[in-house]
Amino acid sequence: MLTKDQLIQYFIEGEKIEKNFKIGTEHEKFIFNLYTKKPVEYSQKGILGIFEILKRNSWTEIKEGENLIGLKKDDLSITLEPGLQIELSGAPKNNIHETCKEVNLYLKELKDACNQLDLGIIGIGFIPNATFDEINHLPKKRYSIMRNYMPKVGTLGLDMMHRTAATQVNFDFSSEEDFKKKTKVASCLAPIAISLFSNSPISEGKLNGHLGYRTHIWQNTDRDRSGLIPFFFNQTNSYEQYCDYALKVPMYFIQRSEEIVDCSGKSFQDFIQGNIKEINNEKANIDDWANHLSTIFTEIRVKKYIEIRAADSCSWSGICSIPAFWTGILYDQNVLDECFEICKDWKYEDVNYAYIEAGKKGFNAKFFDKTVHYFASQFLKLSKKGLENRNQLNSNNDDESIFLDDLENFIKLEKNLSNILIEEYHNKYKQNLNLIFDEKAF
Repeated sequence: MLTKDQLIQYFIEGEKIEKNFKIGTEHEKFIFNLYTKKPVEYSQKGILGIFEILKRNSWTEIKEGENLIGLKKDDLSITLEPGLQIELSGAPKNNIHETCKEVNLYLKELKDACNQLDLGIIGIGFIPNATFDEINHLPKKRYSIMRNYMPKVGTLGLDMMHRTAATQVNFDFSSEEDFKKKTKVASCLAPIAISLFSNSPISEGKLNGHLGYRTHIWQNTDRDRSGLIPFFFNQTNSYEQYCDYALKVPMYFIQRSEEIVDCSGKSFQDFIQGNIKEINNEKANIDDWANHLSTIFTEIRVKKYIEIRAADSCSWSGICSIPAFWTGILYDQNVLDECFEICKDWKYEDVNYAYIEAGKKGFNAKFFDKTVHYFASQFLKLSKKGLENRNQLNSNNDDESIFLDDLENFIKLEKNLSNILIEEYHNKYKQNLNLIFDEKAF
């Protein structure tokens, strides 16, 4: 039987020495028909056709039963979200130059495949022109289980699954102390990340009243497994406390060989003790623990690395600026320490208030007695300092801070992508969503 020490050891095994720290980027996109602007199908005219073309470039199939659900090549994988959002899980990289090169190569391949099928690609946090019923579903057992479970625990979980797209960045930690510092800082900066990286102000053809509507959806998905984690703000934060938290999160499923078994709502603790009758009371193993951790959807999530999830899908350049911002904060020790000193006494209640408000108001949200914009400006300067300190240069002798240009412009204008899109929606596109797809597509 798995012991608690073994569950905690899983996190300890993720520790790396600083020189081996890597950056992993995962980014989702919507695929649409160039003529109708409507979501892609799971067919040879859509996703399956894209995959057939990509397979000519040495991508190999990932299947669940008879269904093709993704592709892989080397350390890269292409997967599909429930509403056929397409996601690249990138390889662990040493710096943002390498990350951006990976992004460019992948998007060129994807764009070439889509062009052959009269399809387009758009990076945005919420699909702006489709009702839930217009979204095509991926035939994947895990997602079928989640579709049945989501309405029981929240009001917007099905929208989260099928109509949102995000950008996620993964970072390493060297010790439990480093883990505590990074999860604290990243959690405190969640409202700032939302203000910088929101890109979802339109739904079903109209303004939805939020700058970060994807964030609002997550805040109303499942309180057991989304939002901010309160103990990340406490000095008691530890591997053990995260383990205790994860054990309390209800399960979705259990995987045995190629079979996915619906155990939604059941306790992982019962699974450890062999009390799940759906799998004949078989006991959990460490791979089951890893699978369970992947079903936690908080803004800051922990596996054998730290995942930061508070960013909408975005423009081509944004896929580089998001990991750049966080790399400057988390991967220069002096800057990380400086950030920690600023926010070490910040409380969950204050940050959570700003986190909720930032999804509505962006830079104008109140954060203590100031605005999120004030803090975003300060922490962006620190991120730039961290990237300059790292001194990771490309062939032109540019350091990684070149990838912050868009964010510095957001701070200067006090506008993020959502603010800009709202202005364009009224003044440039005259509420014609087709023009948004034509101009924003990759």
